Amino acid sequence: MRAYAHYGGVMNATRHVRFESAPGISLVMSAFDDAAGPISSPTVPVLLLHGLSQQRAFWGPVVRRMHSRPVAALDQRGHGESDTPLGSDFSVSACADDVVAALDHLGWPHAIVVGHSWGGSVALAAAARHSTRIAAAVLIDGGLWSPSGLGPRDEIRARLTPPELGLPADDLWALIRRGDLGEGWSDERQAALAPTFVADGDGNLSTRIGVARHLAVLDGLLDHDVAPDLAACESHRVPIWAAVCDPAGPAQDSAGLDGSWQDVKQAAVHRAERIDGCLVHRWRGGVHDVPLQWPALVAGFVDAAVESQGGGET
Repeated sequence: MRAYAHYGGVMNATRHVRFESAPGISLVMSAFDDAAGPISSPTVPVLLLHGLSQQRAFWGPVVRRMHSRPVAALDQRGHGESDTPLGSDFSVSACADDVVAALDHLGWPHAIVVGHSWGGSVALAAAARHSTRIAAAVLIDGGLWSPSGLGPRDEIRARLTPPELGLPADDLWALIRRGDLGEGWSDERQAALAPTFVADGDGNLSTRIGVARHLAVLDGLLDHDVAPDLAACESHRVPIWAAVCDPAGPAQDSAGLDGSWQDVKQAAVHRAERIDGCLVHRWRGGVHDVPLQWPALVAGFVDAAVESQGGGET
């Protein structure tokens, strides 16, 4: 039996690959424990998609706890080490097509696609547009809803524009530790987040994606309608596994929109629960970045989705 990574273990047989998904769009992914050629075993491969402003190392704590292999994590266009000019197409549908380009490069005829936050929207769109290639879409606190329901577009963009940062490293990490991920903070969490940032000549850290690209990706999300994707997945019988994080106490809206974000989210979840083939789990007390908060839970959720597709022994 193949030796898999486990809690506190080392991710073995890692390779980092760069490929062109479209003219002028060069993406990077890390692949774990997969063969160099096409998959010949019954195991269903897994492709991991990070959320807005993140990068592939974000999935490190989850990958270490997953039993399923092979698995790959992608730097989506505009993020991480990907090379994407600012004027490129950052629509959700274009990013969904990148998913298939990644599968082609890996030699995977099909895969389960897992997306966190905005990455969930991309995963669902990939399943809708390429149903013969996507065995299931696993959505981690995202994908079923859109910020477009929060109000006027200009107001949404203004509220969701990230700060420029440019902070000394110690100040930035102290700020992050004061947030939702502060409880149980570890070197592992910091390592998963560190590639999100880049240092300037003075050593101050800002997000690697930058504000302009962040807003370009956000615009792509605001332009996207999730309803046709859900309908297509239901029609083509592509399973959807959705994990939704609910606040442990009274709703606190991170965008300062007086609870409307939670209202949009809950309405979308109720719609999804009526869709045939959509399994919704509610994780009370989970924060939005739950892959870092509860990586073992997320890993188990993904492993269960793989096993449901005939992935065999994990």
